[in-house]
Amino acid sequence: MAARTARTSRWWGTTADRGDPRRLEAFSDGVLAIAITLLILDVRVEQPPGESLAEALRGSLPEIGAYAASFLQIGIIWVNHHALFRLVARVDQLLLLLNLLLLGTVSFLPLPTRLVAEHTTGGDARTAVLLYGGTLTASALVYNVIWRHVVRGRLLVDGVPRAFIRDVDVRYLAGLCSYAGATVVALVSPRVAIALTVLLALMFVLGPSPRSATAGP
Repeated sequence: MAARTARTSRWWGTTADRGDPRRLEAFSDGVLAIAITLLILDVRVEQPPGESLAEALRGSLPEIGAYAASFLQIGIIWVNHHALFRLVARVDQLLLLLNLLLLGTVSFLPLPTRLVAEHTTGGDARTAVLLYGGTLTASALVYNVIWRHVVRGRLLVDGVPRAFIRDVDVRYLAGLCSYAGATVVALVSPRVAIALTVLLALMFVLGPSPRSATAGP
């Protein structure tokens, strides 16, 4: 009975080995590509008769700005996802599920992006940006859980320095706290909150850490 339970856990438990990360990366790339493409579908330039194109474009600035901000967010998420999974030697069942949760938060982002573009003032603007920031905070939270599971589950490739791991620990946790803080700022100033989320995304433009992930000679 114990042997049967062990075999079941090995094949279906949260630590069940699911091989190398290539299929996970390929699936993730597809989902992220669709999510980032969906953003542009909500950008429309409506030009009533008698109105110049410049005026019509000016009226579409909220949609264009929201698109640019979210394109940056998803783009940086993809960059970091790619960099992170270059360090993953193997995948287990729990990592697959956590990655699916991350993709769920990212693919949800086009909805709050549209709401942010449509509601630029008043209480609705605060609500829209709270949802937007909450979505990004959820993504950051899942990133933290994924990273800690990869480290504690010994799923990393050999030779990753402890200094690199500590650096990513600090940066990911700081990112989570900062996104949560930016979301709270939306209660006071939705526009400042959006600006803060953009600045936070740029913090990770070089990947999880600027430090080398390989041990020195």
